[in-house]
Amino acid sequence: MEKMRVNLPRVHMAGSDAHCDAHIKISAHGFALFLAPDAELPILDIDGTPQQLEDVVRGLQAAFATR
Repeated sequence: MEKMRVNLPRVHMAGSDAHCDAHIKISAHGFALFLAPDAELPILDIDGTPQQLEDVVRGLQAAFATR
């Protein structure tokens, strides 16, 4: 699986009004949240199989569908 990048809108850390130019990188081993375009390391790194990641996405889709 090739790494993919998804940009996020208006991300900020709790307790701060400063917004970050954040993105998520997705690979076969999980996904990671980066707070800057040139960040070398993620602020959050979640390991998971492709099936587990698909379950997360389906859960998000279901949550949006019920609003």
